[in-house]
Amino acid sequence: MAILVKRFLPSTLPNWLYWMGLCLKLLAGIILGLVFYKYYGSGDTINFFNEAISSSSIEQRNEPRTEFFIQILKPVTQLAGKSYWITSLYFSFFSFSAFWFGANVIAKNYPSLKWITAISLLMIPSIVFWSSGVIKDSIASASLVILVASSINSYCNKKIHALDSLFIGVSAIVLFNIKHYLLITSLIFIGILLATTLFNKLGIKWKIVSVLVFATAITLTQYIHPYLNYNTIPWTLQQNNQAILEKSDSEGRIDIEIREESWIEVLKNIPKALHAGFFRPSILDRTPVWGWIHRIENLVLTVLIMMSLILALKLKPPIDWPLFIASICGISLLAIMLPLSTPNFGTLVRYKNAYMPYLFLISSILPYRYFTSQTEE
Repeated sequence: MAILVKRFLPSTLPNWLYWMGLCLKLLAGIILGLVFYKYYGSGDTINFFNEAISSSSIEQRNEPRTEFFIQILKPVTQLAGKSYWITSLYFSFFSFSAFWFGANVIAKNYPSLKWITAISLLMIPSIVFWSSGVIKDSIASASLVILVASSINSYCNKKIHALDSLFIGVSAIVLFNIKHYLLITSLIFIGILLATTLFNKLGIKWKIVSVLVFATAITLTQYIHPYLNYNTIPWTLQQNNQAILEKSDSEGRIDIEIREESWIEVLKNIPKALHAGFFRPSILDRTPVWGWIHRIENLVLTVLIMMSLILALKLKPPIDWPLFIASICGISLLAIMLPLSTPNFGTLVRYKNAYMPYLFLISSILPYRYFTSQTEE
């Protein structure tokens, strides 16, 4: 399967990078399983696998997202001979194929950025780890990267190809059933991208159309999940926030607490949440030993963001504003909402994986071009 994907999936990246990235992904899935089996002794990945190989029905759980994931998992476990480890290899491979596709699509449209694109999507340890193995995040991250890459491809080529539409549609269905908030963020990303593109066109007609496009995207987000519309978001955030805080020890807690079910309380905590979503856990935070991986990554990310801000002010480089605004809005939305609802480092670093590849990529562009003396847009 890996040979077929390498042979038939269009690629602008070298062969050795494909095999290196694939090996890292497969290894990450195995390590994830070992951590849960040998260290924790339990966890979602073990429960999902046990239910997938069981003949009993899971409909009584009243957990549609889990049920959907297990329905995807079941045929793979049969193909793997009911082996957790072979099942993990399959899921890691499927996830890698999606990330390889995304990296190549972005690299094709932005050739000068192919190396930082490859590193951001394929080589950063926590991103590789939390998108591998028998977990929902491996499927959700894979679906998101396909949706984002296909949207960027349509934007760069100024037309929507049938294949891009198919990829976007299938990815949206998967996200709707597994990670509602990622679908909402995707709709906002696409809506802003379309709206800002149309707004830049001359004539009042296009500006009106752009406003309607954005309004439509925002309206659609209100019907994805009853707990994630404007009226219920404060309640949802407060309930999740309090539940996570009660289960967290002092070392893992983040100092973000939503005491009331109100937008005022939510807005008051946004600065702390944005800081945590972008930069924490930092090297100043206390974490278990393996938390140093995330702390070092966030230190590198902090340096890249600071350098990007300085270079942007100093050099005033040309910027693709529609894509930049849409990307920053989508990333910032997740960087705010996730720490508000999950004020625990262990949970947050897992969920941050959804937007970290794109944050690393955006933050690396100006420093990379500065040190390599590249001046293309």
